[in-house]
Amino acid sequence: MTDLQILADENIPCVDEAFERFGTVRTKPGRTIEPVDVQAADVLLVRSVTPVGPELLDGASLRFVGSATIGTDHVDQAFLQAREIPFAHAPGSNADSVADYVVAALLLLGRRRGVSLEGRTVGIIGCGNIGGRLVRRLPALGLTVLQHDPPRARAAEANGRPHDFRPLTPVLQASDIVTLHVPLTTDGPAPTHHLVDAAFLDRLRDEAWLLNTSRGRVVSGDALLAARRRGAVAAMGLDVWEHEPSPAPPLVQAADVATPHIAGYAYDGKVRGTDMLYRALCEQLGVEPTWTGTATLRPAAKDALQCTPPDPRLPTTEWRHHLARQAYNLQADDTALRSIPARPREARAKAFQQLRRTYRRRRELQQHTVPPAAVPDAHRQAVETGLTIQRR
Repeated sequence: MTDLQILADENIPCVDEAFERFGTVRTKPGRTIEPVDVQAADVLLVRSVTPVGPELLDGASLRFVGSATIGTDHVDQAFLQAREIPFAHAPGSNADSVADYVVAALLLLGRRRGVSLEGRTVGIIGCGNIGGRLVRRLPALGLTVLQHDPPRARAAEANGRPHDFRPLTPVLQASDIVTLHVPLTTDGPAPTHHLVDAAFLDRLRDEAWLLNTSRGRVVSGDALLAARRRGAVAAMGLDVWEHEPSPAPPLVQAADVATPHIAGYAYDGKVRGTDMLYRALCEQLGVEPTWTGTATLRPAAKDALQCTPPDPRLPTTEWRHHLARQAYNLQADDTALRSIPARPREARAKAFQQLRRTYRRRRELQQHTVPPAAVPDAHRQAVETGLTIQRR
């Protein structure tokens, strides 16, 4: 099949080689895709920065829409369904990437503050693809995990299944660290828009840390900044922002870790998302898949992703931070964003977008290796299960 016009966000990797069998592929920055572009397309492939709904699609005659993302809050699925336009996205594609970010952020915060993660309690708000991975990984770093996920709790109870999900207030009151992994919703029984407001923050225990890698509007920036200034939040790591792509400078400056919405930007996850959309379009068109992104994920040399074990005399959290930093230098992403807030609003937005558009080829932690004999027994489970760095 070679007659489709395919319009894609230029930030979707391998999109040309994956979809060229179907026709002509044209790419644009996701934020600049306009109705006139879509009117000439049969297939639209986006990421989270392109709102897909009546305003964009009016007058279009699309045969397929795909979003190479876990989240779908930027897509009006009811509108697509009413127009009988097939839709696919990529659930779970970058979940390991975001989980890597959370692990790296906790180790970075622990090292900076001179505290151990071991023995602390972390509340995971939202236990889907990403939160579920953290439920498995964080105990290997010595953390106790508490889970809060109302939809999953209700589903388990409706089917008579036991579960470990707890109400929000007890989780907040018992957690030293709270990390957010919920979709952005504005209605239903458990809306998440401004889930983190003044009342939420008042329920945190003293000296709590807060991480948000979900969606910026899940957190009220004003409430969070006020809580930080009065000492109710001891540390915060933010990858997503309420007024993205122009985050409020005071909130960026107040954050201990501040990054430009790149937690899920590991190359492996992005290629996985492309592959999922490709296979969904193949299914829609009734053709057999012939492309796979696997080859693009192989390192150029056998030892290209090998890490060197740190000095075994280092304290536990610092040793693990030094190992993780070789695979993912989170500090570099933090430094990049902090050059932006002093600029005017429009310039901040352009710079924020540019950081995402030109993001380096970062690989997931699980793609990295470390010589097994060089990992002390005390760190073995943390390396294999917490960091997911392979010992070989």
